[in-house]
Amino acid sequence: MQRGRTLFWTIIGSVVAAVTVVIALILVNSGTPPKAASSPVPSTSASASSPAGKSAPVVVPKTSSTSSFSYLADLTPSGNLGELVIPGPVKISGSIYPKSISFYCNNGDPAATPAYKLRRNARRFKATIGLEAKWPPHFQAGVSLVGDGRTLRTFNVSVLRATTVNVNVTGVHTLQLECFRSGISPSGGWAVAVAWGNARVTEGH
Repeated sequence: MQRGRTLFWTIIGSVVAAVTVVIALILVNSGTPPKAASSPVPSTSASASSPAGKSAPVVVPKTSSTSSFSYLADLTPSGNLGELVIPGPVKISGSIYPKSISFYCNNGDPAATPAYKLRRNARRFKATIGLEAKWPPHFQAGVSLVGDGRTLRTFNVSVLRATTVNVNVTGVHTLQLECFRSGISPSGGWAVAVAWGNARVTEGH
């Protein structure tokens, strides 16, 4: 009697094991994915397009069929300490100006006052002028544009307030750029550099 019961449960166990194997094979062949694979995974491209990954806009002047322009960054300035002028991209009010110049202002210490010889067909001087964001917001500087010894334009700029200029330079032979900052005594630190974004002279044909 005991031997018969043992044989019975052995047969039942074998049947259950066989059924389990068959069910497993059916699931594998049907391609049903496991539950873990069905959970959403963030895409790499989505994270790359987040606002934090945005770069600053680049400002490039529009060309014209009736005129051309020369960037001051491509010219060699003369004038007092003109060699201290730094050509290259600057960042003003959150935008990048790739063809620009910058130099430190007169703050009691000797400062650059670069002068540029203009061509006979020079018409307008254009630039976006301000202080780069690396300076404290309360810093300000005065800027003067001087043509052949005559003041063409004077204004103030800061980190929070840039100025875009479009000044008539027709008939001007030499354009001189000047900037000043009041406050700290000579050699006392806190010298400020003004950025001249895409500073250029347009020339008529």
